[in-house]
Amino acid sequence: MNNCKEYLDDVIAVTAIPLADLSVGTSSWQLTPTIPVGQFSPTLSHAITIGIQPATTGGMLIPIKHKTGKAKDDESDSVAGRLHTVNVQCDVDDRSGSVWERLLKLERENHHLILTFRTGTRAFVSATEDTYLCNVERDGAKTSVTFRIQNLMGIQLIV
Repeated sequence: MNNCKEYLDDVIAVTAIPLADLSVGTSSWQLTPTIPVGQFSPTLSHAITIGIQPATTGGMLIPIKHKTGKAKDDESDSVAGRLHTVNVQCDVDDRSGSVWERLLKLERENHHLILTFRTGTRAFVSATEDTYLCNVERDGAKTSVTFRIQNLMGIQLIV
């Protein structure tokens, strides 16, 4: 997705929205590279935010480690409809006991993602039950979270 490649190494927040809180199938922006901000109003009361920003109303916050957020949008021409594989990775501060409960929720439930970049630009990554994968890894020194989502639009800018 050419529109936002310059931002992909500068993710400062990842907001995970449960699939049930945002129905993507009926939206007019479903298959466009950008989403008009006026048409994008997801319910965020059950969202989990990994970031340095305050948690959304009713949502949960997991602190992100400074300058560790990255996103990648790979496109495959060999699949009908140009399948995109979006990978988002960051390291988190897991010193609080409640962080593990939130991280396990990300692994066990399917979520759409809203990415926030250092410039203030936001983007959306839609998922389904079949295309969402979240892995939490801990190697003793750090805890990292990796999301992998496949869809037809990749990362869509919210403008």
